[in-house]
Amino acid sequence: MGGYSSGRYRERNRGTVEGALRLDLRVMRRQGYLVPGAVTSGVQRWHWAATGQESGSVSVSVNLVDPVRGFVTVRFNLNGEPKVQTIDLVSVPMRYGGRRYYFICPRHGRRCEVLPSVGGVFASRQAQRLTYQSQSADQIDRMRDRAHRLEKRLWPDKGKPTPRGRNRERLLDAWERADTAFESMFAATITRRWGHLF
Repeated sequence: MGGYSSGRYRERNRGTVEGALRLDLRVMRRQGYLVPGAVTSGVQRWHWAATGQESGSVSVSVNLVDPVRGFVTVRFNLNGEPKVQTIDLVSVPMRYGGRRYYFICPRHGRRCEVLPSVGGVFASRQAQRLTYQSQSADQIDRMRDRAHRLEKRLWPDKGKPTPRGRNRERLLDAWERADTAFESMFAATITRRWGHLF
């Protein structure tokens, strides 16, 4: 009934974007790397979200002497072997002035703002066959993540301001509803699968 290769399994993904080291132009913009008409250099450091420990770093040089097109040169070590990769940048004019920069994926040629690294090569998510964590999350995962995000806003890490007044009350109310909904759905799922709670 289907066409040629219609019954073939699609290629499996190689992991998630969140689990890979990645170059992010939005972060680089905030850190001052994207200066039209100039060459800027520095070190991009990554930290594991769970432990906060440094997981790696790369030396980055951004050449925007031509403010319309430029390139990024990335230098790093992979298993003790030095690697260098050059990635083209292209820009589009923004409505109220200035330009927005994008990486050009070295494999697919598409514009993107994030390039994950797999096997020591930075390329687009699609070229690396990576998915977002949320794509494989079920309803319980999404509810748990929502409750966790609200909890982080209510009780942030050291140095970050905590919400006050009505804003805090609204957040607390939303967190209690999200947490209760997650616990109810989790209990119902366990009961449905095993016939009883723990």
